[in-house]
Amino acid sequence: MANNNDNENLLRQLIEAENSHDIERLVLLLTDDVVIENIPLGVVMKGKDAVRQGYSGFFKVTPDSKIEPKSWIITDKLFASEVIFTGTQKEDLPGLPATGKSFYTRVCSFGEFENGKIKGRRDYWDSASMVKQQSGESI
Repeated sequence: MANNNDNENLLRQLIEAENSHDIERLVLLLTDDVVIENIPLGVVMKGKDAVRQGYSGFFKVTPDSKIEPKSWIITDKLFASEVIFTGTQKEDLPGLPATGKSFYTRVCSFGEFENGKIKGRRDYWDSASMVKQQSGESI
């Protein structure tokens, strides 16, 4: 069983893979039956192929996206994290047409570890502030 230091390293590697847009490196950190959910968008990626497809599309929508970790709590089986997510929306997202504007949003994620890999993650973020930023309203 992985210890908390191993799991913290795993989360750091995941963020590095996301920031470098290295989908194959990212997928190596996941279990075969991984489930990643983007709750505000209603997107559910089940399995590594779905994650590849989902991230490939997402990196096209936000080609300059970056994640800045702020805090996390890690156990041998679970994690909760807070990050700042920034980027520029170049293509449409579900319910959010592309504007080419930059965004900044806080994201909170909850997930599970299994056998030294990430088994699942659910991401929650403030979609209302994202819409306001993309429409030019002040937040």
